[in-house]
Amino acid sequence: MASVVVRPDPLTGAHFLKLHPGQMRVSRSKSRFKVVVAGRRWGKTHFSATNLVKAAVRKKKALVWYVAPTYGMAKDIMWDKLVELIPRQLVAKKNETKLTIKLINGSEIQLKGADKPDTLRGRGVDYVVLDEYQDFKPGTWEEVIFPTLADKQGHALVIGTPKAFNQLFDLYMKGQDPKESDWGSWQYPTSTSPFIPRKEIESARRNLDEKTFRQEFEASFETMAGRVYYAFNRNDHVGEFPLDPTKPVLIGQDFNVDPMCSAVMQWHPEKDELWIVDEIFLSQSNTEEVADEIERRYWRHFKAKRIALYPDPAGGNRSSARGESDIMVFREKGLNHIYYRKKHPVVSDRVNAVNSLLRAADGRIRLRVNSTCKKVIQSLEQTIYLPNSREVNKKLGTEHMADAVGYPIEFLFPVNRIALLGVNR
Repeated sequence: MASVVVRPDPLTGAHFLKLHPGQMRVSRSKSRFKVVVAGRRWGKTHFSATNLVKAAVRKKKALVWYVAPTYGMAKDIMWDKLVELIPRQLVAKKNETKLTIKLINGSEIQLKGADKPDTLRGRGVDYVVLDEYQDFKPGTWEEVIFPTLADKQGHALVIGTPKAFNQLFDLYMKGQDPKESDWGSWQYPTSTSPFIPRKEIESARRNLDEKTFRQEFEASFETMAGRVYYAFNRNDHVGEFPLDPTKPVLIGQDFNVDPMCSAVMQWHPEKDELWIVDEIFLSQSNTEEVADEIERRYWRHFKAKRIALYPDPAGGNRSSARGESDIMVFREKGLNHIYYRKKHPVVSDRVNAVNSLLRAADGRIRLRVNSTCKKVIQSLEQTIYLPNSREVNKKLGTEHMADAVGYPIEFLFPVNRIALLGVNR
């Protein structure tokens, strides 16, 4: 990562992050309400922290808020950054429990979460940063935040990464409207930041699907309406991709009484491809019957213990009449290589992981489907979002086999591995 150059702030002597051209453009604007839509690693955290501190030191007894989607996120994202950024000689008191920092000029910076809106009401606030606003509840600005700024004619910085055409988009469009004289808005892709190597952006292009890449790195507002697995195309992904008896078997498992769905896969390292070679679709069934069917079909792999199971994490909950979990039943049946996350992955992470293998932003295809897997094909084609939402429409009952496909893919090829390369904010 490029080294960060700092300079003393002429007002306080504090060393703030040197702003890159895009950040300087926003800072120089006279707009009361500023909306920044930016790709990952544009420098949103540093920019937010700098603006918080400057607002606190420029006015005595100012009340300054940093608000994240949740209280936990507020602490994780901003607390250490503020402690590092504010010179000790300016700090009168800090309270990590309450996430407050009081300065010697009487100003106070408070970190808050939008998940507790009652704590955001009835206060006269001078300046507020709303971070990751795309993940706030709709109406938070109008109903909660703006009224807190009215008494003191406070200012605001709204910042985030696009997430379809939601509340962040609405405020961004305010900033584009010449009639909204108080508002200004800017849109910056990750490439405009000098702090991220080009190779990391190209890595993301190889590992993310097209829509997610445009959204996360090009700061593009993308519609997620319609098909969930939009990258799937029969002509590109379906063909003759049969079971290879020499390779281990990977099974994604979705638990339902009706139906129980198993997606049977094999990894082909020589092709850098994952093949869905078979499917198990059992109506009015149970976990024991699924385990028996796996043993019947793949008895050689079963006997050699060359089957890895990637179930729905909910399978770890005790649910059977004997007080056993679905995963415990699998183990009793001899399926001991079982891998799953302790907590459910975010649905969008699982969907993005599947779409990224179906077709990455650079056009590469790494997921193939055997033509015999009719239920898998149907599920990938017909699973859709609810209207005007990123919630999967479960009323149609088409999502179960695609869920089974998604569990091993999200576990083995998570899109969030990009964060390990430093590509996160």
